[in-house]
Amino acid sequence: MYRDNSLVPKEAIRMAALGALTQGSRGYSDIASEVRQFSARIVGPSLDLLGTSIELLKFEGLIEPVTEESRDEDAELVLTESGRAALVDYLRAPVRPGASDLNKLVIAIKLRFIDVLEPSDRAEQLDHLKHMYEGERVRLDDLASHGEWMDGLMADWLAMERDQVNRRIAWCETLLNRI
Repeated sequence: MYRDNSLVPKEAIRMAALGALTQGSRGYSDIASEVRQFSARIVGPSLDLLGTSIELLKFEGLIEPVTEESRDEDAELVLTESGRAALVDYLRAPVRPGASDLNKLVIAIKLRFIDVLEPSDRAEQLDHLKHMYEGERVRLDDLASHGEWMDGLMADWLAMERDQVNRRIAWCETLLNRI
């Protein structure tokens, strides 16, 4: 984790791998393929995101083979209680401010597996996300207040960004009202 307890790329991938097992047992290659394909569709291909080995998750006791006899390369794997606890910790981790590709991936994974959390924790995560977007809106509003920087298409781009962040805040509020 970073100093602010937000997730580093490796932990985002670990969260995705652990989350993939929340609905039942799956084979190693199935999990690896899904995590790779999902992350590539969010942020594009990235060598930074390929470093987590599912073998390491087994070594750490976060996942395990369904049966002792199934120790082959593509054995069916399940999430352990320690793995579920680690997943919950990852899902509760803060998201770094800013609109980076890693943030998009972390948010997508968190939202995909948010049902693992208790309703109060879901609400807390959505509230944190809303506050992050509100901070982004403050930053964009400050930028807009500097007319000297609005040459070319900057004002148009900024209007689009502000509209997008306002829609994200409204979306968070809608989701919070449903919980």
